[in-house]
Amino acid sequence: MALRVALRAVRAAPRLARRPSLYAARAFSTSEAAPAAETPKPDAPPPPSTQEHTFQAETRSLLNIVSNALYTEREVFLRELLSNASDALEKCRLRRVSNEPTADGDDELHIAVTVDKERKTLTIEDSGIGMTASELGTNLGTIALSGSKKFAAEASKKGDDASSIIGQFGVGFYSAFMVGDAVTVESRSADPGAGPAYWRSEDGAETYDLGDGGSKATRGSKITIQLKDDAAEYLEVHRLKEVVQKYSNFVAFPITVDGETANGVGAVWAADPREVSDDQYAEFYRHTFKGAWDTPFFHHHFRAEAPLDVKCVLYVPSFHAEKGGMARLEPSVALYSRKVLIEDPCEAVAPDWMRFVKGVVDSEDLPLSISREKSQDRRLLDKLQDVVVRKFLRFLLDKAKQDRAKYLEFYAEYSTFLKEGACHDHGRRADLAKLLYFDTSSSAELTSLDEYVGRLPGDAKDDDDKIYYLHAPTRELALASPYYEAFKDSKRECLFVYNAIDDFVMSNLGTHNGRPIVAAERATFAAGGAAEEKTEESDGDEKAPASRKLDDAEAAFLAQWMVRTLDDRLESVVPTDRLSSSPAVLADAESGAMRRMMALVAQQSTGEALPPLPKQKLEVNPKHPVVLALHDAAKRSSDDATALHAAHQLLDTAIVAAGLMDDARTMIPRLNKLLELALLKQDK
Repeated sequence: MALRVALRAVRAAPRLARRPSLYAARAFSTSEAAPAAETPKPDAPPPPSTQEHTFQAETRSLLNIVSNALYTEREVFLRELLSNASDALEKCRLRRVSNEPTADGDDELHIAVTVDKERKTLTIEDSGIGMTASELGTNLGTIALSGSKKFAAEASKKGDDASSIIGQFGVGFYSAFMVGDAVTVESRSADPGAGPAYWRSEDGAETYDLGDGGSKATRGSKITIQLKDDAAEYLEVHRLKEVVQKYSNFVAFPITVDGETANGVGAVWAADPREVSDDQYAEFYRHTFKGAWDTPFFHHHFRAEAPLDVKCVLYVPSFHAEKGGMARLEPSVALYSRKVLIEDPCEAVAPDWMRFVKGVVDSEDLPLSISREKSQDRRLLDKLQDVVVRKFLRFLLDKAKQDRAKYLEFYAEYSTFLKEGACHDHGRRADLAKLLYFDTSSSAELTSLDEYVGRLPGDAKDDDDKIYYLHAPTRELALASPYYEAFKDSKRECLFVYNAIDDFVMSNLGTHNGRPIVAAERATFAAGGAAEEKTEESDGDEKAPASRKLDDAEAAFLAQWMVRTLDDRLESVVPTDRLSSSPAVLADAESGAMRRMMALVAQQSTGEALPPLPKQKLEVNPKHPVVLALHDAAKRSSDDATALHAAHQLLDTAIVAAGLMDDARTMIPRLNKLLELALLKQDK
């Protein structure tokens, strides 16, 4: 039965986990093409009381798969053996807690890894619960029988907490054959009076020795691996420490490598957040994320039980490397299960826009592949991501309310990532919008969309209930923009945005709490009663007397003349009452936002020139002196050179105000010509 379960698990494992590595492919080909080379064997001959046993044919085939093709990385064998040792120690600890008699009393629970370079052996020894000869035969002679899983189930029935038990599949032990020609296990059970037991297999061959005897004098198990010639790297202490710290750094029991402690920092995420000090968080951050010596902006530590059991700690570093055109950040959130590394980084745990976050997520509820290198359930991974992201967004929102200054310091560094999320993470767009802050016409301080809405009139309706924004290079230019005139004169608030991505963010958001988000270029209300008053933000143009204004016939004539004269640049010309200080503006805000986004993409990727601007829709101020003078000049002579250049310049000025001029230097010849004509006229 156990064999059939294991074979089904192998077939169900993800393709990546089942694909043989280069080593695995080499192992299969060499094992069939020629006999293995002779290697020195440890001085551990079978004790006299042992007997030779034979693996079943199907078991032998499964062992071949486990030892050669199941794992993608060879180094994982050490993780598997240390996990088994940790389970043995945890079982012994639970026995002590239950006051059950235990051999060797209260001696230290630990794992020791040692090497013998002369004999080419690697030994992993624990002081755990140990096994009798019968248990060795059951647990090691039957592949895919998980004694740990059975123990955890029985402990749970008795009310004991067995959540720290790691083993699930009963195949991890056989990963030792990835690096070993022979594996010997000597064990002594924790049962008082139990004698030593012995198990040995040559390269996972058809037979193994099993019986009472061996040299184990104390409780626990001792696994000795006769390393293959191409596995000599695992005789180096520094390499073993590297693997221990990568996969098993947070195992609850001390692990020594040739007498030196290899793990030491506690699994902060598994502790109660109320019991972890700031110093412990800082130590964990520096130790876990290599090269991270800064002081993070924030850390967020939480535990959740529904819909999944999740333990998590996340850090926001004080800076990131993407600004200034530096390399793109890689995801930095790792997935653990029961304090053992599963995947680092795990891209499925957090969306791409959260790549600036470093952290650890641990869940016992995820069904793992048989190699324990991937989760087998994408649906549960999506739920796990939902828990992590939802908690993180709530944390940031609380920070913005509780410590505005600190949050805005964080926002200055990481706003681009939040905006990226608002554009691409459709399911969380509304929550991300609450974290965005913008400059505003009403204050020099940044404001959120919620704060903007809170300042709208209580009876806001129609145009008044919209959220307006204006794109400009700087605040000064936004205040001087012709598109801001109606807001200034009507004393309405307008958000100012300064980056090309902000146009894209606003168009993707579309609405906030049911209120439309609209570009200032598309505002339809007229300038207020202060239109005739000159303010310090105006462009200084002189206003025409209130009695002088183009009538409908004059406006129609000017429109027809301008469209005919500038037929390759203008689609239409209409009068507008939303301007007070400026002569003209472009009407198509959507094309402006798209043009700026296209320019940004071209600059960052292809470097190709943008296509020419399409024909524009122009709105003119029928009371402005420039418009009145242009009408009069065109009326006198439709082909007047001054009128022609002035019409082009009026359109160019509107294009510049809209931020659509690809190269302002194209205006220089026309400006020079206008100066020339103006000076010649003055001389006459």
